[in-house]
Amino acid sequence: MKIIITIIRVNYKLSLKDLQSEKEIRDVLVNVMDPEIHMNIIELNMVKKVTIDDNNVEVIVALTVAGCPLAETIKKDVKNEIMKLEGINNVNVTTTVMSKEELDELKVKVRKNSGEKQGNDDLISRLDKKNNEDLIAIVSGKGGVGKSLMTALLAVELNRQGYNVGILDADVTGPSIAKIFGVNKRIMKGETGIIPAETDSGLKLISVNLMLDNPEMPTVWRGPIINNLIRQLYTDVNWGNIDYLLVDLPPGTGDAPLTVFQSLPLSGIVIVTTPQDLAKMIVSKSANMAEMLKIPLIGLVENMSYVSCKNCGEHNYILGESKSEEFASRLKTELIATLPFDPEIPGLCDNGKIEEYKNDRITKCVNIIKKTIIDQKDKIAVKAIVDSAGGSLSSAWNESEEQKKKFKLTPT
Repeated sequence: MKIIITIIRVNYKLSLKDLQSEKEIRDVLVNVMDPEIHMNIIELNMVKKVTIDDNNVEVIVALTVAGCPLAETIKKDVKNEIMKLEGINNVNVTTTVMSKEELDELKVKVRKNSGEKQGNDDLISRLDKKNNEDLIAIVSGKGGVGKSLMTALLAVELNRQGYNVGILDADVTGPSIAKIFGVNKRIMKGETGIIPAETDSGLKLISVNLMLDNPEMPTVWRGPIINNLIRQLYTDVNWGNIDYLLVDLPPGTGDAPLTVFQSLPLSGIVIVTTPQDLAKMIVSKSANMAEMLKIPLIGLVENMSYVSCKNCGEHNYILGESKSEEFASRLKTELIATLPFDPEIPGLCDNGKIEEYKNDRITKCVNIIKKTIIDQKDKIAVKAIVDSAGGSLSSAWNESEEQKKKFKLTPT
């Protein structure tokens, strides 16, 4: 009698629950590194939830910002690592965004991991925002191009659009903001800090001239005093619940601009120039300084572009033909406004009535600035974390920005 034994091979996978626990899933995810911070996503507390259903795994990963262009890279890396485990048929990775508290915890971890290198290397530590305001510095490098005027005009338009706005006059040795707005009452110290002066329309401003008995007396101060004063004009002033704080900077790349760039939590800078090549050469120094200190450029404004003839309206380019679009491109930013000489402005400034001035070009300029800040916000937030980790921002951010550009903004 012959006995035939047939061996049947059954391909059978044990349930994932039998093979792997959530802990084991998290253990393999330590191999997934954040591409910019260079710390693993478990250490950064980015893995928010792991769900196991038989042979399927679902993972929720919290990103630092909603618009992260590296989201797909992280999702792919997570999936690849988990799929290396036996018994897994499918991995689904979804993303969410960290809360403010979670993001603050991540920043602390990154700083600790980097040994506080960033804080030790900086000559001046960067201050935290007092609320959630956007700080915009108006810079040039060149004197006499209209920085203080642009600061005033932008602030007035933002205020006119319903925002709460403050101006910090960081031109300590040559302050003119108070005069432009017709404010001369000395500022006082209250229970919660220095009380800023207010203009007729409710703009808040702080200026050294409002601390002096005689506004014509010079402030002959050395660098360390100027550094500390500028920081105090931000930290010790009760700005209240403002949406925007505009910082008027002096010419050059000296102590005051350096302090603002290094210590204030800027959302970006607006650069002011005139059509002259000489002005552009000096303005380039401020732009390059901002790049060195990793401050975002919001845009370029060309002031004094031309004079319009009273009789025929012909444009007279008394400072030369404009080449500012080409100049803006060289600075890797946009030309957001070209402003002609306006004979109405000097009188308004001398009489402290600049809030009466209206110009559609300024309105368009402000709208571009607001949009640019919103578009750059995610990138700035991530960049601050990456910088503190001693890393560099991925080129994916630039590629993402290029894809978003539907057209080139050309001022009229």
